[in-house]
Amino acid sequence: MEDLAITDEIYVKVKFTSYLRELIGRSDAVIKVKSGVSIDDLMKILWEKWPIIGKMDLHGEGPIIILLNGKPVGRNVKLNDGDEVDLIPPATGG
Repeated sequence: MEDLAITDEIYVKVKFTSYLRELIGRSDAVIKVKSGVSIDDLMKILWEKWPIIGKMDLHGEGPIIILLNGKPVGRNVKLNDGDEVDLIPPATGG
């Protein structure tokens, strides 16, 4: 019988949309996080890696809109292996 490795890490794909893609310099990233982390935990990790995300989310025109697997969710939702998170920056202009 083959042993299956049990890991406490998961992989989440983060997609950067609109002008956030230009600011980050890429359209997506696969992020390795500990199992059981929430969207809020992921956002803090992303803020450390790309400070512009935190700046925009906290001090921009409004918070970044977050979709989990294509649906809007709150930041306390826990992530699962293979989830896709879309980050949509707030609309700007007038």
